Amino acid sequence: MIEPTDSKKTVLADISLVFVALFWGSNFVIMKHAFEVIEPFTYLGIRFLLAAALLAIIFWKRLKKAPIGDYWAGCVIGILLFTGYVFQTIGLLYSTPANTGFITGIAVVIVPFLYFIVTKRSPGWWAFLGGGLAAIGLYLMSANESMGLSFGDGLTLIGAFLFAGHLIAIAMYVKQRDPIVLAVTQIAVTGLASFVVALFVEPASGMFSHSMAIWGAILYAVIFCTIGAFVTQTIAQRYTPPMHAVLILSTEAIFAGLFSFLFWGEIFTAQKLSGAALILAGILITELRPVLASKIAAYQASSTRRGIPPVE
Repeated sequence: MIEPTDSKKTVLADISLVFVALFWGSNFVIMKHAFEVIEPFTYLGIRFLLAAALLAIIFWKRLKKAPIGDYWAGCVIGILLFTGYVFQTIGLLYSTPANTGFITGIAVVIVPFLYFIVTKRSPGWWAFLGGGLAAIGLYLMSANESMGLSFGDGLTLIGAFLFAGHLIAIAMYVKQRDPIVLAVTQIAVTGLASFVVALFVEPASGMFSHSMAIWGAILYAVIFCTIGAFVTQTIAQRYTPPMHAVLILSTEAIFAGLFSFLFWGEIFTAQKLSGAALILAGILITELRPVLASKIAAYQASSTRRGIPPVE
């Protein structure tokens, strides 16, 4: 049974992850506009390296005292994060902000299976049911007229598998490792790898000479979508189960759709709206089932003391 203090921490962690999903969802539209002017890996390199530098300045004492094992764990997480962004970013070039957000959320159905393979512990039938509903919803929101995925959507789906691995890796390491060190290291690895790729495949001229609008987009991503989001996510996953985290973060798709509708002019059909409803149903099933189970258990314990037959 979860203690009250742990329950409060779990609720706070879950709420904080909702804000992470909101910022990530909004950033798809901002990135789509930015990629009309700035090369994608240049954008990622500047975004993540700048974020890593700012975090290193803030937490330099903590980073200095951290054991080498924390940095190795952060590198593993960072490699998964970088490769996920590679496929997601290229996919966004050939897709819409909403579709990219929706398909990225397919990690919701991948995580339970990866979690079971890695830990040999089933997250429970409700997690699979909630994940299944969310996965169907994500498919309805992303499938095109021929009920298939476009080239960009296919690349984004590969990224979703990598992001699922990223979530599992955080869950595995965060219990024993410093979450701040993990967050800073994964951001630094992603930024460095992106910058190296940019040097080889993108023009070096004008790499840092951009308009105020582009720097504004980069700073928004640095402050809210990178520093705030990844530090919050890494710490929150210490207090909430992996399935909680992945299902809440899947609302990134809904936020991406909302912002794409408001600022990109994307049209939503009945099919896409049905998909959104299924995602919400999957999240509610996973989030509310443990709460209901604890209340039923408390009622049964109280009924047993009073001689009332327990609820089956």
